[in-house]
Amino acid sequence: MTRSEQKRLAIINAAKHEFIEKGFSAANMNNICTAAEVSKRTLYRHFESKEFLFEAVLTEIRERTVVEECYQFDLNKPLDEQLRNITKHELKVIYEIYGIELSRTILKEFFRQPELAKSITQRLYHTHAVSQWFEHAIAAKKLVARDVQTITSIYISLLQGQLFWPQVLDLLPLPEGEELEQKIDTIVMTVVRAFSRP
Repeated sequence: MTRSEQKRLAIINAAKHEFIEKGFSAANMNNICTAAEVSKRTLYRHFESKEFLFEAVLTEIRERTVVEECYQFDLNKPLDEQLRNITKHELKVIYEIYGIELSRTILKEFFRQPELAKSITQRLYHTHAVSQWFEHAIAAKKLVARDVQTITSIYISLLQGQLFWPQVLDLLPLPEGEELEQKIDTIVMTVVRAFSRP
């Protein structure tokens, strides 16, 4: 990694913490420079505005998850076991890589700047890995759905409704242990039973 690349990564890491702690609007570029140990000139050479820096933070996080996201469909393994493992990985991305605090910051900014929200969402938030797994399951005649988008949307809605939105909106704490396992089982079995071949 070149010195310039190291500085860019330091800026992104510092910005992530600043956005989480202060939110987008109150995030201070001087604080980010101090934490990253770079000059303001260096920061703006890499990122021309706070919006571009915010987008870079989300892009860097997303790129880290994409490398890991490939769910192989296994004809010899039970569907519920495979989908349970997928769900656990999706939750790892939500809880550990993005984090609930950063998700709250993103949500607030999306309400403030809907056009930025639309742009970032289209490029960063997708469900290719999950959709591909469902597509293979349908092709193997293990699941039946009108189209892959339908089953993917229902699965994501259940996942987010149970294990993302209540936590982001601070309505419920992060579930742990047996409670978490029960919620995962509910999501998995609802989808498998609804779309299994008769």
